Amino acid sequence: MRLSTIGNTLREGLRSIVRHPLVTLASISTIALMLILLGAFDIFSLNARQIMAQAGQQPPIEITMELGVSQEKLSAVSKAMDDNPLVLEHILYTPQDNLEQFKESMENKELFEDFPVTNIPHTFSVRLTDPEQSESFRDQIGGMPGVRKVDLELSVMRFLSQAIVWVNYATLVAFIVLGVIAFIIISNMVRVAVFARGEEISIMKYVGATNSYIRVPYIIEGALIGLVGATLAWLLIYIGYNRLYDILMAGIKPTDFLAMVAPEQIARQIILLNLLVGIGVGSLGSAIAVRRHIAV
Repeated sequence: MRLSTIGNTLREGLRSIVRHPLVTLASISTIALMLILLGAFDIFSLNARQIMAQAGQQPPIEITMELGVSQEKLSAVSKAMDDNPLVLEHILYTPQDNLEQFKESMENKELFEDFPVTNIPHTFSVRLTDPEQSESFRDQIGGMPGVRKVDLELSVMRFLSQAIVWVNYATLVAFIVLGVIAFIIISNMVRVAVFARGEEISIMKYVGATNSYIRVPYIIEGALIGLVGATLAWLLIYIGYNRLYDILMAGIKPTDFLAMVAPEQIARQIILLNLLVGIGVGSLGSAIAVRRHIAV
């Protein structure tokens, strides 16, 4: 295709948008609305997966050391966890720390004022990067000198591991369903826009215009409408999510259990999703719709 033909095709696509402002506005609004719905679900699924992943790291593994354990053995266990890639975080509690925690949980703290601290062991509270590896971690640490036992919340960890898998499956299924619905609604809206210009297409066909000459401007128009709708939806989603993030994350650290996904991460994923769906559906819907009026 010559450069002059390409330029003329682009101009025709832009002119079609300007010549039919109401149809264009309706198409952009429909695309933006459906992409906002898709984006909202995508945001929900991203945050759900992150919360479930963080929840899987929350139930601590408690390592109980032997009474009167030496500092060398404590240091050896601590270093082993520092070097273990499965360990996200570990905290050492001294016998005095454990006694104070125990007293805080009791109503009558005075009863334990003279309790001998030598009868309380050192403990480690451990969080893992992957809860499914908790038994493997127990086998590694449990045999070290000075370790009395390693307590695991296996039922909780297994539930959370399974929950993460099911959240991923549910996200995939729901995204496919919403994507199909969005495609049907958006493509039908684009078809309505093209059908409104059926007479114009018929006249072009009668005066000798080729199928590609007629079709390409409408495909470009659909892609441009999809681009505008996708950008508008992304902007509204980003502004809304950023505001919601500021409200709900007040006083919450990014590493906390209920921390939300950062707006910057959301923005990158949503813009890619919107551009792919918006431009793809807009151009494809126009191509399918205009075929019917070409055959005259």
